[in-house]
Amino acid sequence: MKLIGLKDRETVTAKDEPKELVNKNLRQNFFRWFRLVFGAGLVVAAGYLFWQRQTKVVSRVGYINAELVTIYAPITGILKLETIQPGYVLPKGLLIGKITNERNPQLETDLQNLRSRVRFAQSQLQAINNRIGDRQRLASYLAVKADSQTALDIEFFRANLERTRSELQQARANLELARKDAERFIKLAQEGAVPQQRADQAIASMRTAQALVASREAEVKRSITALNATRQGLQLDSARTFSFPEIRLLDLQREITDLEQEKRSIEVSLLSLQQEIQKAERQLKLQREAVIKSPVRTVVWSVKLRTGALGVPIGAGTPIMQLLDCQEVWATALVAEQDNRRLRLGQSAEIRLLDGTNRTYRGRIRSIRGGVGKVNAGEDVAIPPNELVRNELEVQVSIENSGEELSGAGFCSVGQSIEVSFP
Repeated sequence: MKLIGLKDRETVTAKDEPKELVNKNLRQNFFRWFRLVFGAGLVVAAGYLFWQRQTKVVSRVGYINAELVTIYAPITGILKLETIQPGYVLPKGLLIGKITNERNPQLETDLQNLRSRVRFAQSQLQAINNRIGDRQRLASYLAVKADSQTALDIEFFRANLERTRSELQQARANLELARKDAERFIKLAQEGAVPQQRADQAIASMRTAQALVASREAEVKRSITALNATRQGLQLDSARTFSFPEIRLLDLQREITDLEQEKRSIEVSLLSLQQEIQKAERQLKLQREAVIKSPVRTVVWSVKLRTGALGVPIGAGTPIMQLLDCQEVWATALVAEQDNRRLRLGQSAEIRLLDGTNRTYRGRIRSIRGGVGKVNAGEDVAIPPNELVRNELEVQVSIENSGEELSGAGFCSVGQSIEVSFP
């Protein structure tokens, strides 16, 4: 073994010192340049961020929102819900639950009263029909009698017409004989064969026969007129009155007319009652059972009641559950109020999810609401921010071309934090 003395060690150390100094200087230079580059990077990043802030508006906070649909109980009864938990996706028309109410005293009482009124109206209608039938049969019988009476009257006036015509013919024959006698006696008186008095008597007899013929002709005309009037059911002689069948038939016809009007009134009332019964039966059926279905494709947001297998009593108008309409999803962003002049309706926006995936969507501004945190004009959001600060704008952005990506996420991604930028 070779031993190194003190002098030798001093020689080795003197040779290594320049190498250590070089390494030290290298390290110092490296860290110096590293600090310079890192500082320059920070300056560039700060400048870039400043430039970004100057060229576009970025929301302070933001979240995905959607429309909430609240399902209320339509009737009072026992509610039984299907096995549904928050987050379940419900297709349109899916059975959610059922409400049953076997007894509804008020509606059943009203229905029984309506049915009683219908039975009473039907009995009235039957009585009216019986009375009308009796009157019509009696009217038919009296009409036959009246027709017989009219036929007898026609026969009577026809015979009277024949008699007056015969009397007219007899009067005309007597007039012809009286005329011949008057002519003969006038001629004989002129010849002096008979006294003038006898000629005057013959002339007077002729004139009497002429008057009788005129009277018989008038009677014939009157008989013809009376016969025609009788055929038409009329009378010319004021002394003649209608027969009993005709008078009774007229009374029956008036009575039948009144009964027909009463019948129509009862039929209208009966029809109205039957329509009310149909409405009451439909209402009773609706009140006995109500089926609850999903109105559109939704996601269960919250279930207010737990019914179990036996169900729970519930009143009409009680909220049952809340559903999210995933077809109506938008982004809500809070931005500084001084950026209002840089925003407008319809302006494009970029939405970035802050869930680590950095997924981005395009959108457009659909509403800008000021006074956030100062006024409460209404609530139309599913999840409001925990703290609404002053001097900020609430900007709602419709999401374009999101497809089923957001709808397929849990709760349609509602409430998820986002960042919205407006170039």
